[in-house]
Amino acid sequence: MRITLRTKFIILTTVLVTIIMASVTYFFTIRELATKRAAIESQIKRIAQNIATMQLLDNQDWSVYQNYISQLMAFNEDIVYIAIYDDRNSLRAHTLNSNLIELERSISSRRQQARIVQRLDNGAVAEESLGDFRSERVNIQAGDRVLGSVHLGFSVIDINQDLQSGIRLNIVLALFYIVFSIFLSILLSRRLTRPLERLSKAMAAVNEGDLSQTVEPETHDEIAQLTHSFNDMTEGLRERQIIENLGYELSASFQFDRLGPLVKDRLSAAIGAADARLYIKEQRTNGVFQEITSGDGKRNTFPPLHLNGEATTFLKDKKNGFMIRSAPEWVLEILQHQNREEDGLVIPMLVKEDLFALLFFELPHRREQYTKKQIHFAATLASQAVLALENAQLYESLREQERIKKELEIARDVQRKLLPNQMPQVNGFQFDAICQPAQEVGGDYYDFFHLDENRLGIVIADVSGHGASASFYMAEIKGMMVQLTSTYLSPKTLLTELNRNLYRNIDRNMFITMIYGVLDISTGTFNFVRAGHNSLLKIDADNCHHFMIPPGIALGLAPGEVFENLLQEVTFEIASGETVVFYTDGLTEAMNGTKESFGEERLLDCLLKQQRKDALKTRMEVLETLADFMKGSPPHDDITMVLLQCDKK
Repeated sequence: MRITLRTKFIILTTVLVTIIMASVTYFFTIRELATKRAAIESQIKRIAQNIATMQLLDNQDWSVYQNYISQLMAFNEDIVYIAIYDDRNSLRAHTLNSNLIELERSISSRRQQARIVQRLDNGAVAEESLGDFRSERVNIQAGDRVLGSVHLGFSVIDINQDLQSGIRLNIVLALFYIVFSIFLSILLSRRLTRPLERLSKAMAAVNEGDLSQTVEPETHDEIAQLTHSFNDMTEGLRERQIIENLGYELSASFQFDRLGPLVKDRLSAAIGAADARLYIKEQRTNGVFQEITSGDGKRNTFPPLHLNGEATTFLKDKKNGFMIRSAPEWVLEILQHQNREEDGLVIPMLVKEDLFALLFFELPHRREQYTKKQIHFAATLASQAVLALENAQLYESLREQERIKKELEIARDVQRKLLPNQMPQVNGFQFDAICQPAQEVGGDYYDFFHLDENRLGIVIADVSGHGASASFYMAEIKGMMVQLTSTYLSPKTLLTELNRNLYRNIDRNMFITMIYGVLDISTGTFNFVRAGHNSLLKIDADNCHHFMIPPGIALGLAPGEVFENLLQEVTFEIASGETVVFYTDGLTEAMNGTKESFGEERLLDCLLKQQRKDALKTRMEVLETLADFMKGSPPHDDITMVLLQCDKK
């Protein structure tokens, strides 16, 4: 069973008053009357002793005693009887207070009174009167000789009546004071416990999750201090809940355009601001901060902030926040605070000592200042939010990079499909080729075209630069080559027409180098042209080699006639055991960690060592040699190579 503090206070007050009244009854009634009773008993004893010492003679005159006790009875209303006995216990003198004894009218003689005195002296008292009657006995002595005894009976009925009256009065007073104390304790306990009860109800509400509880102090005592402590506690819990909820909301989304308004709204509500603005640093423009106003990423409600180095340093030093009115005039000019009559709070948001964002909080109506606690709380929330904003921005960047990477992977797959999926199967010749882009996509290109039953077109090309733009031109060249090889058999004529088409459409900062030739399968002759490309390497059966570099400029650099006049067509025969190697500069210019190029000499040495092996093995040995040379260094350009071997018998 739960006993409230008020009930305990009332019970304690009642018990205390009861104890006080019981003590008063004892000390001022029972004890006082007991003292009076003892005084009377002592007085009666002295009277008996005085009677016993009246005459100490062998021959006593008992009439003297009779006269004395008769006179004494007249002055002591509490004495019931006095009886004097001789040494033989014979009653010699006696007196009886008829006022205290109810006697029959017929009893009037001394003898009858003597019998009554003897009966009283022997204890023959009515039962209801036992408590009101006392007796005292004193011997009459002469030295060691007992001559008789004095017996004296007296009444304490007045004392008993006073005691009963006093007890009854004290009981009435006790009841009155108990009732009064209960009423007073109810009033006092209500006043004392009401703040505690309010605190208790508020604590119960907090325990149920309602952190909006606030108790207004009614007094200026310890309970008021406890109330202030409770309010501080609930405010701390609210702040902690705001921090936890903000952390949960921030972690629930990585979308930057959603987090920006979320941070602005939550922090504004946390300190009771009228409104807030959030400015985020532009990633691509130094010192420019754009405002984020809504979840759809809308910006430019206010002009962007342009912060110079001095303003950035000032804001970094004020990372714990400052009121706008306290800022220097030049800072106000830079922050573009439009209404100088209004004040507000600025919270710089830093990431690793770098200014990432700015938060502006407008003052509510009729408030002139944010408290230090509100400013500190806003700065704490801002330090938590800025990490989420940075992570969201990084996530968006990574997501954009991932999107581009996926698109490049798709482009790489598409580009890979633009290359031959298998080598030509031609009697008397072996073919093998490899194209490794330096990035996801590249600008190198090789291909084979079956012109007719006896002729095979072979092309290798290198678009200047690398990456996505080069890959687009590579795909365009692929389409043009498919179209032109079906029309033109002459390599020079084909490249002239190809250059005419490219020159009209290509960016002037771009160009394409190319070798295109036609292999006559029946005769083994190879007719080719070189448009600014690397040399064509021919290795005969005796390991003699030739780097063929006929005249020609790259595609897209000059108009048709200039290009055609500079282009020279070369024809040679490929005999059994001979190898023809097409390659791009990404192979010979590949570098190791010391920036040393692989070069044509290393390529030639590797090919000479692999002479008379099939084309596939030769290509694999070249790539292994190149990998050993580079020792893990990333390629800076696309690597493409085409091998043509004659194995006619």
